[in-house]
Amino acid sequence: MTLMSAVKEFINEHDRYARISGIELVEVDQGSALAQMTVQDMHLNGLDMVHGGALFTLADLAFAAASNSRGQAAVGINASINYIRPAKAGTLLSARAREVFSHKTLSGYSVEVKNDQDKLVATFQGTAYKKDFPLVAEA
Repeated sequence: MTLMSAVKEFINEHDRYARISGIELVEVDQGSALAQMTVQDMHLNGLDMVHGGALFTLADLAFAAASNSRGQAAVGINASINYIRPAKAGTLLSARAREVFSHKTLSGYSVEVKNDQDKLVATFQGTAYKKDFPLVAEA
């Protein structure tokens, strides 16, 4: 098992909130990750649009996977999101995180959430603090 697949497996198995939210971590690479979610009734707000918290959770999982992608444990210390357009039930949403910078203890990420028509739904920025222990053992 490669380090990337070990990180992906760890997050998919241990992130209980993402699992009950219907979010799947699809891929992990060094400094990047892709997470997906099909909008269900439970994700909708009172206006029948995807709830901002559901969008944030999707983007946050991609951010978490990207920031932990090298196997060193990392935790988010700051995050913000901009909502661009609504999404409705049945829509497949994809959140792709990309590393913007990485230093000894901090790293920064940009996440784009897009719908199944490749239209931008939200943008997310996050900063992670790198802990001094591994997330998973080297594969």
